[in-house]
Amino acid sequence: MNATLTRWIDKSVLYSLNRRVPATLAAHAEAPTLEGVLAQTRVDEKTAVYPLTAPGEHAVWLDTPHGPLRCRARVRPHANPAAPLLLYHHGLNEYPYTASWRRIVADRQRIPMHHVCVQAPYHDSWLAPLAQGFASLGSVYQMIAGSLRVMALVQDAFEAQGAAHTVLVGVSWGGMTSMLYQGLYGRARAVIPMLTSPDIAQVIWDTARLFDRPVDVPLETIKQHLDFSHYYRACDPARLFPLLGDQDLFFRLENHADVYAAHEPAVVHRGHITGLWQPAPLRKHVLTVLHHIME
Repeated sequence: MNATLTRWIDKSVLYSLNRRVPATLAAHAEAPTLEGVLAQTRVDEKTAVYPLTAPGEHAVWLDTPHGPLRCRARVRPHANPAAPLLLYHHGLNEYPYTASWRRIVADRQRIPMHHVCVQAPYHDSWLAPLAQGFASLGSVYQMIAGSLRVMALVQDAFEAQGAAHTVLVGVSWGGMTSMLYQGLYGRARAVIPMLTSPDIAQVIWDTARLFDRPVDVPLETIKQHLDFSHYYRACDPARLFPLLGDQDLFFRLENHADVYAAHEPAVVHRGHITGLWQPAPLRKHVLTVLHHIME
């Protein structure tokens, strides 16, 4: 696919995010912290924990500052309980939430692991991730916090039954969330974040410039709320295996490669959306990393 078309596709998808962001940042001065929202987000006792390692889709209910929320986990277990766990997180506005998971990693013959894809809050429809998830900075944090709680719940369940270790794989928003999880808990053998960066503030800034939209909030202020690079820096660089696209208009290579100063990212000739639609290079990257850590 030629570069012009690749970038046009990215730009057309970014248009909706660009329209939504001013409302997201409107009350930034009164915004909670991610840590505060996470502390108030708990797995509801009505969530049936015992079947989380069984095949199928399972609901995970959360008590949150934004009210009760339902997430999901799609599970494809390996026959051997001691097999490692591959814990996957989708991208923002990905619907169904299993779409990229199925295309990239849900192949138990080539990847003999337990496979689980977790769903972030506000991903039950096409419109919800931006309309609800980006309604405010608090709801953005809630999307992240909800995913972190579900990921921990799934990892606990599989490792309690003998899973050897856990590998986190995520694309776009899911890659960022996976890095936050590792930065907070340090529980994964490896983290494979693709087409992503922990600096969401830079994405918002670059998107506004792409559409020539004035931004009322300085970049430095946006970074105070949406640059999660300090979580990345808390990760062991030997366990991180990032990948960026050289035509990506979301996470621009020239603005995000330096974030990974401790670990030079792999670079593929893809845009953001085309990288997810034509994922062979992403799949190859995952397989290469898995082979490396299994040696």
